This record gives sequence, structure tokens and C-alpha cells, in this order.
Amino acid sequence: MDDAIIRMIGVEKYYGDFHALKNINFKVAKGEIVVVCGPSGSGKSTLIRCINRLEDISGGKIIVDGFDIYSKKTNLNEVRAETGMVFQHFNLFPHLTILENISIAQRKVKKYSRTKADEESMRLLEKMGLANKAHGYPNELSGGQKQRVAIARSLAMKPKIILFDEPTSALDPEMIGGVLDVMRELAKENFTIVCVTHEMGFAKEVSDRVVFMDHGEIVEEGAPKDFFKSPATQRAQRFLQEVLSH
Repeated sequence: MDDAIIRMIGVEKYYGDFHALKNINFKVAKGEIVVVCGPSGSGKSTLIRCINRLEDISGGKIIVDGFDIYSKKTNLNEVRAETGMVFQHFNLFPHLTILENISIAQRKVKKYSRTKADEESMRLLEKMGLANKAHGYPNELSGGQKQRVAIARSLAMKPKIILFDEPTSALDPEMIGGVLDVMRELAKENFTIVCVTHEMGFAKEVSDRVVFMDHGEIVEEGAPKDFFKSPATQRAQRFLQEVLSH
């Protein structure tokens, strides 16, 4: 995979004595959509948080878009500007309007004028079906609406990569479909996407590759049709039986 935009090479992560990531070797090609799944505590969220250095690694190397993100020569803010992150709990600023939540990073990081940032933010809110909420505040929105605002905020930075950390797990069941619909649309737009999720239907339908983790290790990976039809390991078989039976 010579066109890899993300490379994790021999990555180790410890929290004290707890070995959270064990010799992770993981690549993502430009434009690829990878779903990372596995049981709770398997290291999925830690893996994705290491990609834009929200967590520091204990060993190994991570290269994002050609930059070693642990090199002192790398401007981490520049790399992060290319890497959007959508969190489980939205992480919106409660004291800012919806419009301001999306435009603030454009002004601070990309140095856009307020007019340009607000125009881009409104375009994205229209895309998310939320233009009428622009001047409201996060506490006036449903969980699904907040998550769509969080996605719009990521898109506003024009990232090459979007990382999703369980974007639907904090949502009520009836809210999940709207967020997944937005993610399906993004998948058609040639973003590189790494998504940690329990939504196996989404993984089956949208991903190019499924990565299964357990106990801090990548246990197996493959095309969704192969992974769901005949997982190679007993651990993945057990996981799928458990998840698909609910």
C-alpha cells in the first residue's frame, strides 16, 4: 500500500502497567474507508486517538500524510488541521452558537475572515439539514443534530482524513440513522475515513476494509464481505455472533 496516508509501525501504548496497544502495524490508503471494530476495551478508541496524537504512544512510529507526528520537526497543528476528528460526545462549545462552533477554527487556524468562515459554515449546515439552527446553541439540539454539527465542524477545515470515534454510540436509536446517512454521503466524496463503530450494517455497506481488534491487538482484517461471511478467527466469530444477535 504505497499510497498509504496513515501508517502505524510497531506502535505500543501503555497506561501505567496496562498494555493498551500491542505492536500495531496498520496502514490506510488515500480515499480508503476503514472500520475498526471489536469488543469494549479492545484498544479501538486508543488506536484512533493516537493517529492525531490525542494520546502519546509508548513506542513505534506514526506517519500521517508523510509526516512523523512524533518528530520535533513536525508542526502538529498543521497535521491536525488535515485530520478531522468526530467524537462520541460531540465536544461542542456550549457558550457558542452553532454557527460559531463551526467557524471558530476556520478563523483561528485557517485565518479566514469572519465573513468567509460564516459563509462556509452556513454551506455545511445546509448540507447537514441544520441551516435553521445556525443561531441557536448546542443545548437546543438533539444528540443526532449535535453530531451532525460536529461533523460539519470537521469538514469546515477541509481535512484529508476524518477519524470517527464511535460517532453513534451516545445517540438514541432513532437518531443514529441520520448520522449514518451523513457518513454514507462523506464516503462517496473521497475522504480517507477511519471509523470506530459497533454499527455492523454500516461497516458491511460502506467500508473498504474491516479491522477487528481484541486485547490491544489487530486480530484480523479484510474486505467486509469476507469478514462478515467467514471471519478467520474464533475471536471474531464470537464477536460477530454477539453483536449480530442483538
